[in-house]
Amino acid sequence: MTDAPSKRPHPGPWLLLLAALIVAGGAAWGLKEGPLALADSVGYAVCHQITVRTYVFGDLVMPLCARCSGQYLGAMAGFFMALAWGRLRASGLPSRGMMITLGAFLAVWAFDGVNSYVYLVTGETFLYMPHNILRLATGMLQGVAVSMFFLPFFNQVFWREPDPRPALTGWRDLGLLLLLAALLALAVNSRWTPFFYPLALLSTAGAFLLLSLVGMLVVVLLFRAENTAETGRDFLLFFLPGMAFAVLLITGIDALRAWAQASLGFSMPE
Repeated sequence: MTDAPSKRPHPGPWLLLLAALIVAGGAAWGLKEGPLALADSVGYAVCHQITVRTYVFGDLVMPLCARCSGQYLGAMAGFFMALAWGRLRASGLPSRGMMITLGAFLAVWAFDGVNSYVYLVTGETFLYMPHNILRLATGMLQGVAVSMFFLPFFNQVFWREPDPRPALTGWRDLGLLLLLAALLALAVNSRWTPFFYPLALLSTAGAFLLLSLVGMLVVVLLFRAENTAETGRDFLLFFLPGMAFAVLLITGIDALRAWAQASLGFSMPE
């Protein structure tokens, strides 16, 4: 027998209050320091931020490297298209052919990443000369694939009655999603200054959103609330602690990285 809606497990009021204070503290810091400082803080936690591997718009440096910019913009493209198609609660996996294609996207991303890493460590060309456009493009493919794999996994765990459809119902859907990702990649590669702030904020928002959704699943598992959510209110009650999880994780990684740089002399190449 299932619990009545009024008895669905939720985070308690004290946890929600604590989460609200953490998120409000992060927002207040962001308002004080400015949106770019907030974006840089997120980037500092999830990206190496090596300058030569990052797109520069005039005097403005993206908060994420080319590959990470692609990853999180690609993920945001996936979530946006799922929203546009009315399939944000989609829990089904795409067809076998599309699964193989998405898996190939991940393989291409990993292949290019290994090639680029070998060049970083040795200074010698491994298989081919790495380039930011390749990092951006393969990162976009990875972000698209991650969003399409993560969405059904999240929905299968979170919702009581998720949408049984896949987010991608056909090759036309995948083509539209790749078109949006390609437009975002062209915008980044243009290095046109008016594009900088929208792209910088959107890419780091993608990183923050993914961390928040992972935090939501952590809270769901802690409260044994799998497959109980039914309404948007249920989503928000778990999303707030999920955002607090993301704020704490980013703050902790930033502090650890800053300590390593100050105390151990650890730093990334410029």
